[in-house]
Amino acid sequence: MNQFKRFQDALKLENVEDNKFIVNPNTNYFVGNTPHGGYLMAIMHKALTNILPHSTAISSSVQYLDRIDAKPFELEVEIFKASRGSSSGIVKLKQDDKICTTFTGTCSDFEFMKGHDDLQKPLPDIFIEKDKNDYVKMNYDKISKGFTPSFIQQLECLIHPDHAWWNRDTDTKSKDNKARCSAFLEMEGGQPDQFCLSFYSDILPPVVCNKYGPLGWIPTITLTTHIRQLPTTSQLYVDFIATDINKGYFEQDCNIWDLNGNLVASSRQLTRILKSEEKLSKITN
Repeated sequence: MNQFKRFQDALKLENVEDNKFIVNPNTNYFVGNTPHGGYLMAIMHKALTNILPHSTAISSSVQYLDRIDAKPFELEVEIFKASRGSSSGIVKLKQDDKICTTFTGTCSDFEFMKGHDDLQKPLPDIFIEKDKNDYVKMNYDKISKGFTPSFIQQLECLIHPDHAWWNRDTDTKSKDNKARCSAFLEMEGGQPDQFCLSFYSDILPPVVCNKYGPLGWIPTITLTTHIRQLPTTSQLYVDFIATDINKGYFEQDCNIWDLNGNLVASSRQLTRILKSEEKLSKITN
């Protein structure tokens, strides 16, 4: 089975009644024993577009409220608005009668959208600074065997050599590294759709790991994604950056381009380094 079809199969929804679905999450898209955040976003994204009259979630925001276990969960969709040009609603993910995640989105139809184009955001300079052949496969097993999460093994992911922190000498000073991670992504077998873009908006390791090294679990609190257009190439380029850590929290910005230079999606997430004082004081002092 090709990677693209495998991902689409992992988004399967069972419609149990009006505006309500049951999902049995696919463990290939897990981090340890819990579903990956981008995978959850893609599933909830699909549930919303299955109910609203417009085809594509052009703007969405996820709140990760509680841990989700490796067992079936329920998705409940509520419509906020449905007009000629757009529609919006919320998806509530429930497990054991508790709301664990919410997804709020606005949908429209790209094929009918009209307006002026300007101020295009080009691929970053870092895209042309290194040849693609210099990029390295994401693989953490050098740190610990089996450490590479299963979800990243479901696609081809090549990381900029300067951002492959797991290959770096342990005595590298953190001040010399950026909180950044850039990569080529591809699911073999298909053209990326809107659900792939939701998945990719949270696909790479937290960028602070490139600056400081492994810091343990760094949970995402919120994730907002805007889909600008659908990709025209099967391979995409992503660039994740953070610039400010405050009380252990930081914002991580992501831009996604197809290889024809079209910005197809952007996202911002609020993320937290757990026990940040304890972990970072030894590194930065």
